Amino acid sequence: MAQSQQLLKRIPFKFPQLAGRFQFQLPERFKGTFLEKWQKYWINLMIDYKEVGVDTIQAIKSKPLRAATYITGLTTFCYLVKTNPDEQSFRSALIECENDMNGVAEQLRNPEAAQHLQHLFKCQNANVLRRLNIGFMSFIWVDNFDPQCKLYKAQCTYLKPKWSNFHERIVDVGCLNTWWGLKRNMIDYDINPTEWQ
Repeated sequence: MAQSQQLLKRIPFKFPQLAGRFQFQLPERFKGTFLEKWQKYWINLMIDYKEVGVDTIQAIKSKPLRAATYITGLTTFCYLVKTNPDEQSFRSALIECENDMNGVAEQLRNPEAAQHLQHLFKCQNANVLRRLNIGFMSFIWVDNFDPQCKLYKAQCTYLKPKWSNFHERIVDVGCLNTWWGLKRNMIDYDINPTEWQ
């Protein structure tokens, strides 16, 4: 108990009533038991966290620009992680794009946009669309086979997609709750450039 009191004396409490709370004396029957060790553990943990907090505040005061940069970067990263879209949101966005496309007469549709959507639906029906999640953004890419396929080509590790040409398989990039490939593809989906030729 003497060690914990010495440790508490090192803490410069601003409020005396707060210091009194942590100078709790255990009855004699609990000395040397698990409860005393548990109390020392929590007191030491509180001291460590207090020192980290004081050091952090001093670092922020001494270098505010660096601290603001770190805080902004961390906040941005956390926001990107929170708004990272999932595979279900891609399917919903794909269906919404198809509904928008079906609301336009066939001769007025942009052929590239219609072909891209048709390709994505074919891949989805074949169950070869995969999502690669890297935390703050996601990639939708096309695999060779359905995961339930048990052919040799589907199971052999040497015939699986390589990282060297992985960028060629990416069909969409998701970030900030938006699938940017679908959004870019649907910009002029109702304009057929060959209509007046």
